[in-house]
Amino acid sequence: MKNGTIETGGITRDRGQAYLDRSRIIAELRLLPNLISIGRLLLIIPIALLYPLTSSAAYWTVLVLLVVSYLSDYADGYLARRLKQQSRLGLILDPVADKIWTLAMVFLLCRFRELPVWIMLVVVGRDAGILAINIRLLRHNRVVMPSDDVGRIYLVLLGLMIIGTTLRLPAMRILAYGIVLLAVVTMFRYFQRYRRIVEGSERPELDPDYASLEDD
Repeated sequence: MKNGTIETGGITRDRGQAYLDRSRIIAELRLLPNLISIGRLLLIIPIALLYPLTSSAAYWTVLVLLVVSYLSDYADGYLARRLKQQSRLGLILDPVADKIWTLAMVFLLCRFRELPVWIMLVVVGRDAGILAINIRLLRHNRVVMPSDDVGRIYLVLLGLMIIGTTLRLPAMRILAYGIVLLAVVTMFRYFQRYRRIVEGSERPELDPDYASLEDD
């Protein structure tokens, strides 16, 4: 930081420049990838309402909504690249929507599918820690640290565990134990990367889905 400016991945911005102002938020809310992220959040409501019900219609509706909301996490990033609709709002909204969705789903599994509370706490604690790191990076460096390859594997397996446990498939408890291990590993890797960024030995990088924002 020099003379009231912030250097972000080689880009210098005025420290007083708002990352997101009201007009920009309104404009970027209309972009399809951001609408998909908002839709993922809204789908939590019918899933939570239907999850406790035992009817066949409710069961299959929950399953469909789970799969749709899970796949939407990949759709918003893909469409942001494909349609060239990467946005500052999306850079924040996408990971926040992911973590709220994950929190809601693991709570439902704990409440209605006998997922151990300690597994839920590990998953939630991992996401809370990463969210705290990214909030600090966003405030000081204007970036959000993307998942690395191990983190992406974790997210895929977590989604499969949520869907599989909802279906009461066998071996999901074993998968859950593997997810706990990966949660600890990915949290440690995030912290190591964050420490290197703070020390200046590593430059913060944007999520590949939003790499074009480096020129914004």
